[in-house]
Formats: sequence, structure tokens, C-alpha cells
Amino acid sequence: MKPFLAIVMQTMRSAIRSKVFHVLSVLILLAVFLLPLTVSGDGTAVSLVQISITYSLGIVVALVSMTTLWLACSQLSSEIEKYSIHLVVAKPCPRWILWCGKWVGIFAMHAAILIVSALVILLLIQFRVSIGDFTEAEITKLDKEVRVGRRAYFPEPEPYKEMVEKEYQRRLTAGELKEGHDVKSTKDLLYYQIKQQSGEIKPGFAKQWTFKNVHTKSDTLFLNFRVFSGSTSTTNQTILSYIWLLKDPEAPANVADPHTPLLFEEKDKQGNSLGLKIPSGKGGTFQELPVDARFIDKNDNTISLRYLNPPKEPNSPVEPPINVIQANDGPIFLVAETGFIVNYCRAIFQALLQLAFLTALGCTVSAAFSTPVAAFVAVTYLLIGLSVQAALDAPLRNEDGSFKYKNLWEHSLHIMAKGVSYTVVSVDDFDATTDLAQGRLVYNKRIRKVFNTMSSVFESKPVIFVSSLAILVLRWALIIGLGIWILNRRELGAVIRK
Repeated sequence: MKPFLAIVMQTMRSAIRSKVFHVLSVLILLAVFLLPLTVSGDGTAVSLVQISITYSLGIVVALVSMTTLWLACSQLSSEIEKYSIHLVVAKPCPRWILWCGKWVGIFAMHAAILIVSALVILLLIQFRVSIGDFTEAEITKLDKEVRVGRRAYFPEPEPYKEMVEKEYQRRLTAGELKEGHDVKSTKDLLYYQIKQQSGEIKPGFAKQWTFKNVHTKSDTLFLNFRVFSGSTSTTNQTILSYIWLLKDPEAPANVADPHTPLLFEEKDKQGNSLGLKIPSGKGGTFQELPVDARFIDKNDNTISLRYLNPPKEPNSPVEPPINVIQANDGPIFLVAETGFIVNYCRAIFQALLQLAFLTALGCTVSAAFSTPVAAFVAVTYLLIGLSVQAALDAPLRNEDGSFKYKNLWEHSLHIMAKGVSYTVVSVDDFDATTDLAQGRLVYNKRIRKVFNTMSSVFESKPVIFVSSLAILVLRWALIIGLGIWILNRRELGAVIRK
């Protein structure tokens, strides 16, 4: 333990003497103290906090990450080139302790810097809100939409496979399919058609969703959605009236339709009520509406939601457009689960995971290459991770939200990018500033997505589940193991002093 602690302390002292560390430290101080006090939004409390979090915390995390990666790439390589590392390996100190000591020293120092910076930013943001000339209504809106950690509840998935099979059997019985047709291609086409049609709501028609296991201690939920007017590819989106209907669990049993329209209270700048009205907004943009928690059925914790596309008015010459709600555009309910301070800490924990990963990456390449080459390799690895994320979202999407491939080559590249995304760590995995600024509950989406995918696979294919679990473990442990192995195998005596 004594050699390990000695290496940690020596690493910290060496990092503090770095000129790059000095420059980036000045930039971090400027970002910590100036940005939260100078940035401003549209004058509302929500805009102030969102912009302060996005810019102040985002820039500080980026600067600390840059410092971490540079020092991690230079520590081992510079000591190897200067032969100073020989004084350590000549003693009874295993090289894996040397590597781990470097990793802990760099990470601990930058983790302390990040935690202190994040605390100062939080205090300054809260200070600006407290001295701001905001109304009570604005502060209430801020606490319910931003200074909170809200979990997203999604509706029950539609049984597309059962619908496809039923439609296929109907067409087969009716003789609408050609003899010798390809069953898989036919069902794939039916799946696309049914899923696309399920997102289209014609004038005078409605669509319903059911949300299960919705739990909250708050008195308000938030409905998040996006509705397109006519088509998702149309840029000239019109103003839509959003007629959402919610089932009232307390409605009498003799009521024909227990669904009531969702209305919101319009207020002026002073917070005075202007009455209730049907919400409206421009098509193709995300909207968020408050919903009373009384619409949660306490018997089974469900919410029944319906969207109505109003029919054509009798004397109107204009034909109303079809409304389109894609599967990825909601609707979802955002429910307060934790406070802002806890959610802020979760975001900082995500940033600490990012620093730990960057430190491990830098120490690994530093054990193999000189400082410039190590920095180049590390940046290349990060660019590959970012490119994979861009490749996953690159293909166009159909009306139903599925991917639209231009050719077989694009389809193959997309499948390859999916495979690489499970083995290559991307810094996007740790980015939580956007969720924090929007009041979303912070968690590592990639890890959760992988575990959810593997859990569903395990039900039918245990072998694939075990393989996927092994890949997930290797995804985080491979870099650390590789760095220790390289340092153990490297011939330090063969390095030419510069």
C-alpha cells in the first residue's frame, strides 16, 4: 500500500507542475466564476437556469476532461522517455501498481477539481435565481420543470406483430396474396404499413394510449409530445390545437365517456389567470403540458390518454390535415422522482465516470507510445466513438420511425455501427447536462439500454445473453487490462532518451 500511495502523490505533484495544467486551470476558473454570473436567457427563471447549466457546467466538464486526458497521455510516456520510471520498477513494486497509481493520482486530482467547480456553479446559479426579479409563478414553473429529476413513463407498446399476423392471415384467406410470395418480405411490408398507419390520425378520428405503473408523490405530471401536421417531411407546419383527452378515474360509472379534455390555465406576465383554454402550438415542435396527478387511477396506477384530431368544420372550405405522432415523439409522461440537488449530483457522478474513463484511456496509450502519439491515438479513439454515435442516427427515418436505408451498403454500415457501439466507449455515454437542464432524471442511457436489450434476449437466447454480458464487461475493463498488459510487456531499456 505504501508504494501505491507514494506513486499517487508523486503523480499529483508532477501534474501540478505541468504548464498545460496551469493554462487549463485558468480557463476552468474563468468558466466557473464568470459564466454563471454573465449568461442570461430570455429573462425567465427557466431560461436562466437552463442556459447556466448547459454552458457553465458543460464547458467546465469539457475543460477538466481535456486536462485529464492530456496529463494521462503524458505521465507515463514522459517518465519512460526520461528514464525516471526505472527508479521505480527497479524496486519491489509491480508494474500494475505503478499503472494503477498513475490512474488514481490523475483521476483523484481532477475529480476534486470537478466537484469543487460543480459546487461553485450550483451555488452561483441558485444565487442568481434568488436575487432575480422573478414572480412566484416563474419560480414554481422552474421547480416543476427544471429544478427536479423527472422520470419518463412510456405508453404500452402496440402489438404490431399480432396485427401483422392477423392482417396476413386475412389477406391469405381472402386470396389477396400471389402464389409463391415471399412470406418474410410480405410480413415486413405489412409491418411497415401498419406501423405507419398507426401514427396517422385522420380528421375526426382519435388514438389512445395506456400508461402502466405510473407512480408519483407530486400533484403534477407533464405530458411531452410532438405532433406533425400533414407529414413529417413537410417543413411548412401549421398551428395545431392539441385536443388531449384523459380518463377521469373518479368519473361516475354511468358516464358514457369518462375522458375529459386537457386544458391549461393561461396567465399574464403578472401571474393573473386569463381563463382555461385548449393548448396549441406549431406542428413538428416538442410541447410540454402540465397534467393533474388525479388522472392516475389509484387502483392499478394507470393513465388512459387519447388524442383527437378535430373533424372538418361544417362551413369551412379548408380540409383539415392529418396529424402524425411518430413512435419516438411520444406521448410520454414526465413524473418528478427526485429533487434538483440529487439530480445534479447524479450528473456530476456521470462526469466523474467520464474522467475515470479518460484517465484509463490516456494511461493505456501513454504506456505504449510517446506523448504526441499517445494523444493522437486517444483522440482518434474518442472520434471513433463519436462517429459511431453519428452513424447510428445517420439514416433517414420513415413515417413510422423506422430507419429508411438508401441501399444495402448503408444498411450494412448501420448494422456494423450498432455492433461497434457495444464495444467502444463514447464520451456521449456520460453527457448528462442536457437531461439536467431539461429536468430529466439523469442515468446512463447506454448501460440501461444494453441491459434492457440483453434481458429481452435472455428470455429466448441464453447463449447470446451470456456473450452480450461478457462484451459489456469487456467494454469497460478492456482498456484498463490492456494498459496494464502493455506496461508489463514493454522493454523500458529499449527506449532511447530524448
